[in-house]
Amino acid sequence: MTRKPYRLIAAAIALLAAAPLVTACKNADQALDCGKRAISITGDVQDVMDSAVNVGQITDDSKRKHTLEALKKIGDDIHKIREGGSSAKMDQATDKLSKAVDKARDDVNNGKQPDVGAIASAAGEVASACGSA
Repeated sequence: MTRKPYRLIAAAIALLAAAPLVTACKNADQALDCGKRAISITGDVQDVMDSAVNVGQITDDSKRKHTLEALKKIGDDIHKIREGGSSAKMDQATDKLSKAVDKARDDVNNGKQPDVGAIASAAGEVASACGSA
C-alpha cells in the first residue's frame, strides 16, 4: 500500500509534464484552422474581385448577389477565426477586415463599386496574424 502514493505522484508528474505538449498541439491545431480560414478568405476575396468588377455600373442583380454572397462568406470565416481564439494582432486584423467587408457590402447595396483593395489588404493582415499565432 505504500506504493500507491508514489504511483499517484508519478502519474501527477507525468500529467504535468505532458500538459505543455497538449497545449502545443492545441495551439498547432488552432494555427492550422486559422490558416485554413485565411486560405478560404483568400478565395472569397478573389470571388469578390471577380464579381465586383463594374458592379456599380451594371444593373445585373445576379452579379450584385454573387458579390454579396462572397462578402458573407468572408464574414463567416472571420467569425470562425474569432471562435478559435485569438490574439490582439488577430483581433485587430479581423476587425479591419470586418469593417472593409461591411463598407463593401454597403457600397454594393447602394450600387457603388466596392473597395476590393481594402478587403485584400485586410485579408493579408489576417493571414499574417495567423502565421504569427
